[in-house]
Amino acid sequence: MEALNEGERRLQTALEAGRLGAWEFDLASSVLTTSTTCKAIFGRAAAEPFTYTDLLSAIHPDDQERMQAAVHATIETGSDYSIEYRTIWRDGSIHWAEIRAQLYKDSRGTAVKLVGVSADITARMQAEEDQRRLNDVLEQRVTERTRELQEAHANVMVEVSQRERAEEQLRQSQKMEAIGQLTGGVAHDFNNLLMAVMGNLEMLERHVGDDSRAKRLIDGALEGARRGASLTQRLLAFSRRQDLKIEPVALPGLVRGMEDMLRRSVGSAIQIETELPEGLPAVSADANQVELALLNLAVNARDAMPDGGTIKIQLKQSGAAVESEHLTAGSYVVLSVADQGHGMDEETLKKAIEPFYSTKELGKGTGLGLSMIHGLALQLKGRLKLNSIVGIGTTAELWIPVSPMTAVKASPERKPDTHLDGATGPKRILLVDDDILIAMSSVDMLMDLGHDVVEAHSGEEALECLRNGPTVDLMITDYSMPGMNGGDLVKAARAISPTLPVLIASGYAELPPGLDLNVARLGKPYTQSQLASEIAKVLNAATD
Repeated sequence: MEALNEGERRLQTALEAGRLGAWEFDLASSVLTTSTTCKAIFGRAAAEPFTYTDLLSAIHPDDQERMQAAVHATIETGSDYSIEYRTIWRDGSIHWAEIRAQLYKDSRGTAVKLVGVSADITARMQAEEDQRRLNDVLEQRVTERTRELQEAHANVMVEVSQRERAEEQLRQSQKMEAIGQLTGGVAHDFNNLLMAVMGNLEMLERHVGDDSRAKRLIDGALEGARRGASLTQRLLAFSRRQDLKIEPVALPGLVRGMEDMLRRSVGSAIQIETELPEGLPAVSADANQVELALLNLAVNARDAMPDGGTIKIQLKQSGAAVESEHLTAGSYVVLSVADQGHGMDEETLKKAIEPFYSTKELGKGTGLGLSMIHGLALQLKGRLKLNSIVGIGTTAELWIPVSPMTAVKASPERKPDTHLDGATGPKRILLVDDDILIAMSSVDMLMDLGHDVVEAHSGEEALECLRNGPTVDLMITDYSMPGMNGGDLVKAARAISPTLPVLIASGYAELPPGLDLNVARLGKPYTQSQLASEIAKVLNAATD
């Protein structure tokens, strides 16, 4: 008995040390016997009775069904009873209890009672709940940080992509600017050469008499020179150094006036359809350059359809609602030329406006047509837009801004009379050009017109003539000369003779920006009739 009592005391001590409450549940009578610690786990005092009904009422309502199901399972199967559930103390606070028990059977194997222990696990469950919340917070923070990093990475990639595009655009712009300067310089020199060729051929034509063969040869040479002059116009248009005569232009009338020439240019295998609505506003453009652009587009369309087809020329009014990298906001008239040719792929389309790039066979294209139109569009503050589908065809659109003024129908231009009148001759003219070949040609033209010519080959030589030579009625000077250019010469000449009329002739059709000179200009190459006309204008203006 003493040994048994000692064993019970040790068991009680162990239960108290582990803060475990002992309990027994008699299956036959449903009597629940609990220790003091067990009652405390359910929020009950030591002296307070604690029946099975009290136990059920102390369990959270949401957990009662689960608890009773676990008890029945243990009784029926003999498996260990182990469950965790919430308890509600008398003050309404929520706690957690862990219950473990085994089924006790008598000598005949009949289930008699459940014997087990209980423990308060509120602190552990709270710690686990805190840990779960912390994990959720950390997971949320990781998710948010990951999203932020992904967004930052995406932004960086977008910025890198934008920077690469900007760098590529800058490289293209620098390349095009360099090519523009190169082509402008080439066109200037080529114009000077053509000036000598055309001037001498024109003078030679006057002296061949009735020699039909010589006339035919001279006419052929002049036609070749004019084609060369047309090529330089394309070069200057591409380099944006072409002097445009901007005025209101009615595009429907312009296109109608070109229909016969366009049909002759594209040939009988090509049909031309036009859609030219009435009531379109006039555009701000150079009519001659737009005609040249339309002719180039029609020829390109013809070459894209070697087996024949239809070219559709259409006009429509459109607007740019907001400013973009291509157009400023405003109203435009769009001149479109569409073909049914082989079309261009995306890579070819990107290169289409590059100078000297051509998809035509060697010798069948200069590769300057679209470049010229692109340069013209930029000068007009418009845009050249190309759309193409391989096997379907290409549509070229020239966007030209609407003019604030109404187009005035131009009167037929009268061919200038090369004979001298009372206002123009004979006069003493100082001709200044550093190129001996061009100077000779121009001197012959002027002398053939009946003028007395004083020749100088530099700005310094021209100033010496003005200071110490006979009085001159007009000075014609080249602009691009070594040492002293034409602009500097005009300023120095005006200091000597303030009222001296001046005509600047240059292979560039426009003078550099910022050159504040009140002088007339004549683009090279020029014909004798153009020279006579400009001289008459300058001298008539000087006498007004």
